[in-house]
Amino acid sequence: MYWLLLSLLLTGLPVRPQADTLPTPSLQAMPLNHGLRLDGRLTEPDWQQAPAATDFRQLEPVEGAAPTFPTAVRVLYGPDALYIGAMLYDPEPHRIRRLLGRRDQFNQADWFGVAIDSYFDRKTAYVFAVNAAGVLADGLLTSGGGPRPGGGEPDLSWDAVWEAAVAVVDSGWSVEMRIPYAMLRFPQAEVLTWGISFRRDIARLSEVDEWPFIPRNIRSSGVVAYFARLENLRGLHPGRNLQITPYVVSNGTRLRQDDGQISSELDADAGLDLKLGLTSSLILDLTLNPDFGQVEVDPAVLNLTAFETVFEERRPFFTEGAQIFNFSYGREGRLFYSRRIGAVEPIIGAAKLSGRTEGGLSLGLLGATTGNDFQPEHHYLVGHLRQELGTYSTIGGMVTGLFRQQSGNDELRYSLAGGTDWDLRFGGNTFRFGGHLSFSHRQVNGQDASTGLATALRLERVRGVWTYGAGLDGFDDRFNVNDVGQLRRNNLVRFWMRLGHQFNNNRPFGPFQRADAFIFSWHQRSYREGLYMGSGFFMRAGALTRGFAELELRVRGDYLWGGYDLYEARGMGPIYQPRQLSIEGEYGSDTRRSLRLRPSFELELDAEDGRRLNTGLQLEWSALDWLDLRTELSLEQEHNLLRWASNESFARWPDGWAIGTESAAPDELTEADFTRLPSAGPLDELAARYDPYEGFADRYYVAVFGRRDTRSLELSLRSTLTFSPMLSVQSFAQLLLARGRYTDPSLRLDKDTLLPFPDYPKRHEFVLNSFRVNVVLRWEYRPGSVLYLVWTHDRDAYDRADPFQPDSWYQGLTFPEQLRDTFRLFPNNAFMVKLTYLIFS
Repeated sequence: MYWLLLSLLLTGLPVRPQADTLPTPSLQAMPLNHGLRLDGRLTEPDWQQAPAATDFRQLEPVEGAAPTFPTAVRVLYGPDALYIGAMLYDPEPHRIRRLLGRRDQFNQADWFGVAIDSYFDRKTAYVFAVNAAGVLADGLLTSGGGPRPGGGEPDLSWDAVWEAAVAVVDSGWSVEMRIPYAMLRFPQAEVLTWGISFRRDIARLSEVDEWPFIPRNIRSSGVVAYFARLENLRGLHPGRNLQITPYVVSNGTRLRQDDGQISSELDADAGLDLKLGLTSSLILDLTLNPDFGQVEVDPAVLNLTAFETVFEERRPFFTEGAQIFNFSYGREGRLFYSRRIGAVEPIIGAAKLSGRTEGGLSLGLLGATTGNDFQPEHHYLVGHLRQELGTYSTIGGMVTGLFRQQSGNDELRYSLAGGTDWDLRFGGNTFRFGGHLSFSHRQVNGQDASTGLATALRLERVRGVWTYGAGLDGFDDRFNVNDVGQLRRNNLVRFWMRLGHQFNNNRPFGPFQRADAFIFSWHQRSYREGLYMGSGFFMRAGALTRGFAELELRVRGDYLWGGYDLYEARGMGPIYQPRQLSIEGEYGSDTRRSLRLRPSFELELDAEDGRRLNTGLQLEWSALDWLDLRTELSLEQEHNLLRWASNESFARWPDGWAIGTESAAPDELTEADFTRLPSAGPLDELAARYDPYEGFADRYYVAVFGRRDTRSLELSLRSTLTFSPMLSVQSFAQLLLARGRYTDPSLRLDKDTLLPFPDYPKRHEFVLNSFRVNVVLRWEYRPGSVLYLVWTHDRDAYDRADPFQPDSWYQGLTFPEQLRDTFRLFPNNAFMVKLTYLIFS
């Protein structure tokens, strides 16, 4: 059925081969014959003699229209660096927005950026940008993205050593950039051609101009593929890329231990990071005794689902160049999740090798060793190869491994995982056939090895005002990559289809600058049992108004004809799920204003009278040229949602039934750990149809469900105080207050049946109070060398009521009372001073 519908779409919707007709302009780079002073003023004669790229077109707000103000960009090349000169004309230079900010923070200022495809592989580019206040940003752009919104965003974790200067003049503002060849990777040749793209943001007009112009309806197929040609690069040599960055760090902490004791510690450490260019396109990164403590803290999260909380990677060693290790399973996870490394023991050392050959083979190899007191305990290995096939297509392979130095019985000895993925383009880069084939292999001492498989196939149209596709995802019940990767769930087979449309060919109509819509539908079954896991859809519609306000509506339906959840019962078997519907909406005020509001709501309903309501408000305020503020407020309530509460042990005694005092499996409890129940409730019926726990004749392990009611409040504040492009203070504060309870308890008998248990003796209630603060002063006192001063403060408590307490005061708590209790908690404080010094050769 799905493939039949896809065939109708492929044949019934228009296909216009825009890639074949899109012009590819070129720009001649000229040699630098005279000295150049990097002051932002294009007064040197070499600038006047170089040809300029001037035929810019709008990407925003009117796609393809002539720009409001002209722009002219020239390129020079010297013996060791590339020079970019841009004249950004503006008849009102006093209205140019010159907002300070931290490096790599795209704020509401006027910006100019360049993306350079020095490999000329039409898949990867280096992005360099500067705003009118001299704030720098740089990153890596991979195929399928764009330097800024409108075609994706670059990976800003990549930091290069380069320079830029800006100047505001009578006719607008001008930019000079100096980009050392050592920051780029390119093959050795007497004459080179690179890909190049320029971009200008005019903040007060919400206008984005670019050269060459790449229509929005083809950007999703790979922006880098449509860059202009930068020609006449002669006699370039990448130079030697050797960066040595020693560091020293001092930490002071005052914490409350689990036993209630207060501990204060002060320590110091040192280490070394090294980056070495082995060849013009192969880089080795080494880190010895790394300081992998995060400068920014993770936010507090209330997670009541069956799945782990996944946090963003912030450690520079892992974020820089992370795209080479990308092997995605979509919403279900990824083959490599770098936060596994160092999560349990500190990292002793790590190394990373990355690069690309002239034959189009990209490679990445990462190894790390962890252990306490410099004793190796775990060894991690990740390797990835990707071969280009023609201009647009690729095929690759990846492997991960975790090896334990020593392991006891029933402990993991080693874990291997890997796979091959492909992205094959055809029809002038209009269609793609993609997918992967993956495996996992785990060996636990004393057990048989476990091997699992997973696969995905997808056929899609990725370019044009109409995009669509269909595919299959499959994970068998033994597939497990969570030792080095991250997988939400296995034992799953999913068929899906999607359809997207950009209205009026992305041009203004009615009250809108542009609008688009997207719908995704799926049908799921379990791999092993063939159990129906539901069908659903997700629909999104978004628009930008002529007043530059943003609108978005999202609707999701799940378990439309019923179905089962394999994970809600936390390993105790599937459970039936009612039909569910959720509606979300967001409004964003005028993006040109210094004060921007974004209210939002989400309402979720199910067929058994459960509901969840979330309302939020986000405020962004560029209060001053040197101060940015962002605050978010979220209120959420759940009512009557049927959810898992706990897994409990029950014992049949000669004179009645007993329940475990702890929520644990029967083999973890002694006879004394059980307490008598006043009545049997549904336990006799359950015992007649339910198998006892393995190894016991009279003990049962059962999932308990209840009607969940929760209430939560989250308030966060982020601020950036910038004294200069190199000196800033960033602050983050978060308050999270939540409470919840489960009522109307019932026991899971089978996948379709819950047995009500009115006399169930335990209460399942909780209260979460959390307040966190993180303040970071960052001073880049010389290029690549940084001083950090960090203060981290937290007060956290997660309390569960005594399950046998007849009455609980938790549910009577108000938010002001929870706030009072939060600030009565003991404060944990940590201070860090870190100094790095870059030695560049």
